[in-house]
Amino acid sequence: MVKRFAIIALVLLAIATIAVPVYASLVPMSWGFPVLVQNNSITGFQSSSQAANDLETSNIAFPSSLSGIFGSAFPTIGQTSNQGALETNIGYGQQTSSTYFAYPFLSIGGSPIPSMGLL
Repeated sequence: MVKRFAIIALVLLAIATIAVPVYASLVPMSWGFPVLVQNNSITGFQSSSQAANDLETSNIAFPSSLSGIFGSAFPTIGQTSNQGALETNIGYGQQTSSTYFAYPFLSIGGSPIPSMGLL
């Protein structure tokens, strides 16, 4: 009777062991080599122009009231000077820069956000 009771107890223990659900507490794992890339580009265009004008006039008149030989010998002297300058300048520039940053990465654990905020 004891032998039968022991066999029934072992069978019930085996059934109870099989009936318990099996589970595992797994944690997320990720690995890799993230690379951050940043590209910048600037384009500049400039245009400038200037103009200058110089107008000069000079008039010299000798009085003709002198009597004699030299009284009316010298005529009126007039001079006009006109100068102009025009300058145009065009400039163009382009600048490009690139930045690369990479690091080894391994995340083992329950944290939903890995290091440096990379998802």
